[in-house]
Amino acid sequence: MEEEMKLRIAKGCIVIMPVIGTLGLFIFTFVGKIIYGWGLFVIMLLLSGIINQFFFRCPHCGKSIPANATLNQKYCPLCGADLGLIDSPFSYYSKCKKNKNGQYQAYTTVGYLAFIVGTAIVLFIVVALLGFDSVFKGTGRILILAALALGFLIGMMCRCIVGSAAKLDKEHLYYSKIPGRWKCYDISDIKEQAKLHKPFYHVVRGYVMMTNQGVVTIPVATYKGGKEFLQKLTEYINEPMVDIMPEMVASKRSEEGKKAEVKYRAYKDSIKEKGEN
Repeated sequence: MEEEMKLRIAKGCIVIMPVIGTLGLFIFTFVGKIIYGWGLFVIMLLLSGIINQFFFRCPHCGKSIPANATLNQKYCPLCGADLGLIDSPFSYYSKCKKNKNGQYQAYTTVGYLAFIVGTAIVLFIVVALLGFDSVFKGTGRILILAALALGFLIGMMCRCIVGSAAKLDKEHLYYSKIPGRWKCYDISDIKEQAKLHKPFYHVVRGYVMMTNQGVVTIPVATYKGGKEFLQKLTEYINEPMVDIMPEMVASKRSEEGKKAEVKYRAYKDSIKEKGEN
């Protein structure tokens, strides 16, 4: 219990310190002390990184937990032990959305977060260059629009590179890597393919299935509401539910990650062999 409390305190500091730095940057910019604001911002980021490196460590294997795992972390990325941390509302433990058509929707929040953070930082730079009084006049307005456009571009790039989304109903599974572009897979086809090629969970890639369009991996553990989404998916295709860990913090260098990758390659090779026969 003592170790869990230390981890929770460390996690809280890692999350709160960059927020304090960002707020400090805004406040000092507002009062005309931009240098102090940037100084506080840099110090808070450094302290957050130091705490992550030296104090946010797994009590089971002793390894430090990646900074990008802070919000979604529950299991150790190397040994897989439950760290006993409180679930985040942004993690895969939360509820996935259900739209008016009855489809379950699960998605990564990385694009939204990148847009918010990227836009905020660029806006602070604009304010620092022009001053708060001039930022809503003439050139300032143009630069604000440019900051919003740049933030949108950063968010879109992060969403395309490391994010994705999925939708599910009783007849179809939809998967999107690029916003607005969806690939559709028939649930009946996945069920039929599962008789020959058993779906399985890859701790790094996600839930692996065979379809008539090839092998599909759905990174359910990166999604807000991904666990509920996977429960529904396995229910629809008549497969057992599996234990999942946050994919965004599962290390490829871990023993579990290496074993899963070997199984994934064997899975694809077996499909090729059956196709050739």
